[in-house]
Amino acid sequence: MATASALFLLACGSQSTPIDADTRTRIDSIANAQIAKAQLEHDSLCKAARITQLPLLVDSIKKVRLHEIEEQLKTIPK
Repeated sequence: MATASALFLLACGSQSTPIDADTRTRIDSIANAQIAKAQLEHDSLCKAARITQLPLLVDSIKKVRLHEIEEQLKTIPK
C-alpha cells in the first residue's frame, strides 16, 4: 500500500517532465523489493502444494491406472 502511495505521489508531476535518476532508483528499489517478496511467497506456496497436493494427485493417478489394469485383466480369456 505504501508503495502504491509513493508511486502515486511521484506521478503527480507533469507527464512531459522526465523522472530524475534518484526517483528512478527509488522506484526500482521498491519494485525489486516487491518482486523478491512475491517470489518468496510463490516459492512457499509451491512447496506447500508439493507437500499437500502432490501425494493426492499421485494416489489418484495410481487408482485410475489400477482400475484400467483390472478392467484389462477381465478381458483375458481363462
